[in-house]
Amino acid sequence: MNRWNRSLFWNPVSIVALLLVVLGLVGSLVLAIGELASAEAEVYRSLFAWVIFPAIGWLGLLLCLGGVLRKRHKLSQTSPGKYPKYVQIDFSQPRTRQILFLSAIGLFVLLIWGTFTSYHAYEFTESTAFCASACHSVMQPERVTHQISPHAAVSCSACHVGKTPIQYLEAKIYGLNELYRVATNSYERPIPTPIHALEPVRENCTGCHWEQQYWGKKQRDFSHYITAADNQHWTLTMNVKVGGMYRLGNEGAGIHWHMKLNSKVFFIATDEQLQNIPWVKLVTEDGEELIYSSTDNPIAEEKLSQYEVRAMSCIDCHNRPAHQFKAPIQAIDDAMTRGLIDPSLPGIKGKGIELLVSDAYTSGDEAVNSIRSQVITFYREEHPQILQSQGAAIEQAAEALAAIYRQNFFPEMKADWRAYPDNIGHFLSDGCFRCHDGSHQTSEGKAISNDCSLCHDIVVQGPTDDLEADPQGLPFRHPIDFGLPVIEIGKCTDCHNGMLGN
Repeated sequence: MNRWNRSLFWNPVSIVALLLVVLGLVGSLVLAIGELASAEAEVYRSLFAWVIFPAIGWLGLLLCLGGVLRKRHKLSQTSPGKYPKYVQIDFSQPRTRQILFLSAIGLFVLLIWGTFTSYHAYEFTESTAFCASACHSVMQPERVTHQISPHAAVSCSACHVGKTPIQYLEAKIYGLNELYRVATNSYERPIPTPIHALEPVRENCTGCHWEQQYWGKKQRDFSHYITAADNQHWTLTMNVKVGGMYRLGNEGAGIHWHMKLNSKVFFIATDEQLQNIPWVKLVTEDGEELIYSSTDNPIAEEKLSQYEVRAMSCIDCHNRPAHQFKAPIQAIDDAMTRGLIDPSLPGIKGKGIELLVSDAYTSGDEAVNSIRSQVITFYREEHPQILQSQGAAIEQAAEALAAIYRQNFFPEMKADWRAYPDNIGHFLSDGCFRCHDGSHQTSEGKAISNDCSLCHDIVVQGPTDDLEADPQGLPFRHPIDFGLPVIEIGKCTDCHNGMLGN
């Protein structure tokens, strides 16, 4: 029997395993050199350099050890004198010292390699590139909207991963489940929200947003263009009463009163997206509990136990902080305000909405090409004189509408503003009106107020040629005169659905 036949490593499992170790080491080393030498990281090269090839190497090492132990177990049964049941180390034997020396060098190399790749694997899996691009088709909507959000410079893990080791481990286990869904093409379209693995939300938000600085008012300017041939400009400026927990001691004030320290707000939602909230509980500073139930859509007392009682957190209002999908009327208004779409082009807003919400598109590329061509066709057929005099503005408008589609509509994932309502405000989704609709009342008849001035004061409003202003606040003036106070007509969402209305 030659030396190799006598070796414990000479078995099929260990031989294949050693090849895996070599493949993992060499593949990881080659790609790591390319990654470190490159000025810009490439997501799939990083994935193989820091995660896949090292995993192959460690798997091979474990298999090799398993093959050695398996062969030794067999030999201990057939040759117990030469291979006793337990390993015996005799330092007086030169071969033993040689094996231990080589093993020590090998373990040292593996330790350095493992530490180096593990650090980079941790760094890579915490990066936005990994979260958004490794599963490109699935996370495309989230990647695009994150890049144009106020949180574009904040990594995905800063919000989606907790701060403690346990929370980090939970997030990675959750990610393995998502990886399985991607591999088996069993993920939902669109990706459902809210993300239940996002907790603890408040701790993540307040890592950057200091609660003690939520106070006072903030001015918000809104520009709307009436969906008609002349695209009439309508201005709305309001002072939003942001308030805060420390503005009036611990009592709080304004919108952020909901998050004050000495009172707690709890609620029950009967749908996954937390849009239908028929039950609210306020626990006051002195421990009194006030229960508000919707008179329009109440929950029977015996059914309350079927639902989860949630403590109100930042994300229950700020539910789209980094992934906002704008509705057509919002996106076109913004583009017209920024000068990307010329408001003087007749019918451009109405036509733009029609093209953006078409159900004829099966992919984003198809939609973008169709939008570009149909804008030109519209002016050629309906306004040929405008096409001749303002051809450049029409082409720019077509490109702007195509960009709006790219940033807000993802037909492959069935993702747009309808799938992901924004709870800030109450213009295109119920938002604040989920609770502040006037129908949530206690048993004594005390209602959650729907007084507009609780949250904001309108200081400027109206068309450009007929603006009215009052720093003390104005009653809301709707572009269309209904002859009744707007609050008596209904919620904004009864008319404004993102496609119709201004």
